Amino acid sequence: MTTTLRRDLALLLALASAAVLGATGVSCSSSSVGGSSATQGTGGAGASGSGGSAGAGGEGGTFIGSGPNPDGPFVDFPAGPQLDMGAPAEAPALFQGMPGEPQGGPCLSEPPVDALVPTNWTPLRFEWIAPAGHNVFELRLKVDNQVNELLVYTSATSYTIPAEIWSGLAGHSAGRDIKMTVRSGQIDGGQLVAGPLVGTEGVVHVAPVAAPGSIVYWTTGAPGSGKTALKGFSIGDTQLTTVLSPEIMGGDTTCVACHASSPDGALTFFTRDATLGTRTVTARKVDGTAGLPTEAQVSSVALGLLGRQKQSAPTLSEKRYTAQDAVAITVMIDPAFTANKNELVWTDLHTLDPVTGSGILPRIGDTHAPASPTFWHDGTTIAYTTATTSGEGVVTGITDADTTMDIYTVPFNARQGGNATPLPGASDPGFLEFYPVISPGDTLLAFNRFAPYKFDGVNWADSYDEPMAEVFVVPAKGGEPVRVAANDPPACVNRPSPGITNSWPRWAPSAEAFQGKKYYWLTFSSKRRDLNNPQLFVSGVVTKVQPDGTEVIEKTYPALYVTSQVPEENNHTPAWDVFQIEPPQ
Repeated sequence: MTTTLRRDLALLLALASAAVLGATGVSCSSSSVGGSSATQGTGGAGASGSGGSAGAGGEGGTFIGSGPNPDGPFVDFPAGPQLDMGAPAEAPALFQGMPGEPQGGPCLSEPPVDALVPTNWTPLRFEWIAPAGHNVFELRLKVDNQVNELLVYTSATSYTIPAEIWSGLAGHSAGRDIKMTVRSGQIDGGQLVAGPLVGTEGVVHVAPVAAPGSIVYWTTGAPGSGKTALKGFSIGDTQLTTVLSPEIMGGDTTCVACHASSPDGALTFFTRDATLGTRTVTARKVDGTAGLPTEAQVSSVALGLLGRQKQSAPTLSEKRYTAQDAVAITVMIDPAFTANKNELVWTDLHTLDPVTGSGILPRIGDTHAPASPTFWHDGTTIAYTTATTSGEGVVTGITDADTTMDIYTVPFNARQGGNATPLPGASDPGFLEFYPVISPGDTLLAFNRFAPYKFDGVNWADSYDEPMAEVFVVPAKGGEPVRVAANDPPACVNRPSPGITNSWPRWAPSAEAFQGKKYYWLTFSSKRRDLNNPQLFVSGVVTKVQPDGTEVIEKTYPALYVTSQVPEENNHTPAWDVFQIEPPQ
């Protein structure tokens, strides 16, 4: 992307939590803890999310198309037809001379009709499902402030707008719609022998704002490879950076997972597995060196407390990460410290006393096992999953006797905790709710849910790699849950939801305000692609700001495929934050 398009990204590069383990059942070494129910995979570590680590959310943000002449006209689209991927030279004349049949043509699978595209997105890629026998395709794009249409003929079933064209378009046409039409036909011997047939017609929306930060996710590599790593990219990048791996960590490290950002972006707090089967939390720099934090950042005593066995799922808050008051929340089980129960545990990151430097956060009224905590940005509240059984800090399950799996909140209250209460809209007894994450500004909470069922007729499905999971959003103080449009791929993909493992939503680190609305971005993983492996997607959630300053969800949008990831790899548990990672070389 150009410097102009990336100016909305005057944020540090980003990272955050990841790793509820892979779709193939590949696991970092460890057994489940705390009486975890049987899972459909082999268990494994998960990510806590970084609720609070990205600050309280942004205001403003440059509207790139708001220059001296935002209405244009502009000439970012070239004049005349463009031939791509071996399309025959006669294609434009053959197609333009034939209006064709009004239906039966290619079905656009990417981007979905009605998707919202950040201005700093990678060059927009179009993919479609072709009618049998058709070998030439026409893609027509039109924007109201562009002089020309982009008219492309190609023999492939995909087309990516060239970077220089996309750069200009996203800058000049931010906040506008791209009208799309796809047609197809069969050309043989220089003649059009079938078609053209009109396929998908619709619009995608270029947002008036960018999407900030970077996404880092946990991957198990290609199926069967076991090549686990944390990989990341800044929004708009076309290549990846390997952020952490057992090789980068060195020593006896076998797996890095369950990670969250420090609010200043300098460190990652993550779960580390070792050859002896230990599972602990530690902190390291994210500049490629995996160096230890300074004593001023995290004391050696605090690292020792985080390094106790059976600890995972770290989360931090901006307001609880200062020189005077710095705290990490984890999930821990220990025979002595937690009476062999999973508990939310706080650790004073500046402590010099191993006896008083950590403690259990009381959850009065909740006797179930906690998992997957997310810390409010303002440091006041923690949301978490409460369930009958819990393991690995994030894997939660139910039993015949107790089908509880809900999202609760508890006050931080200067490490004293308090009454734990179910969050209205995310604690419905008819559903299993899990993986909460708080939005910038502490306004919205995203989570997963599905209706309970027994996957084999005997054992209840749990939160691990759950095919029926879908993404919902609810006001942070509770309310009516909203099922986001991102759950549903285009109908022609023939992979309806539920059933495609829409899992582990995570918010971008800030929400940009424009003309009375706020633009939030969500990322999650889903198995909706042809290879049926988990891949990453991004979608928009737009709120309308009321006169009293409150926000109401105005619209949610279908999800965009992240083209910078490796399509053959199993990519899970994305996280979106503000980490000081190195850009791809």
